[in-house]
Amino acid sequence: MRISYEGRTAELVHVAGSDYAEYRGGGFFIGTTPVTQWLWTYVMGSNPSCRQGSNLPVENVSWDEITSPGGFLERLNKIESRDGVYRLPTESEWEYAARGGPHWKDGFRWSGSNNVDAVAWYDRKHGDHTQPVALKAPNQLGIYDMSGNVWEWCQDLRSADGDERALRGGCFHNWAVHCTVSKRYEIGQQYKDGCIGFRLVFG
Repeated sequence: MRISYEGRTAELVHVAGSDYAEYRGGGFFIGTTPVTQWLWTYVMGSNPSCRQGSNLPVENVSWDEITSPGGFLERLNKIESRDGVYRLPTESEWEYAARGGPHWKDGFRWSGSNNVDAVAWYDRKHGDHTQPVALKAPNQLGIYDMSGNVWEWCQDLRSADGDERALRGGCFHNWAVHCTVSKRYEIGQQYKDGCIGFRLVFG
């Protein structure tokens, strides 16, 4: 499954359903990379990112800007009309995909490997900024950058007062421990900075 525009393509891969304890549900499609700046600009007409480049992950975008009426998801679903909707992943979907979906029994600490350097941009090792997507090794499903590079918004509420959302995956300036497939962070849904991006799910 893909979104194409002016010779560029964003791929989504199918993740089969499971009765894995952390994800009991049907299959879904998830982006093989975080949403890139060319895709955000195609949909929104401008680029808010702190470090700019068409194949870099879009960052400096809030949960509200992605999900609100007139935001990225609503506009994308109008442009790319299909039998289903683009949305943010739930936390359980995100973690299941990061663990390799049906291959979750491999038990990797980071998405696709127990060697963090093979799969993640982290700890400012190559500069205190984002890196182009899909340069590190993918996980078992062919999904890139689920450990490191940018934190990724999920749909889930994480606070009783209803204004904090889940982030997963860690980013380019975090220590390796923050980039594991199990690490969770919460932040206000209106918040944005240069290390927070997101990934699409379709279903």
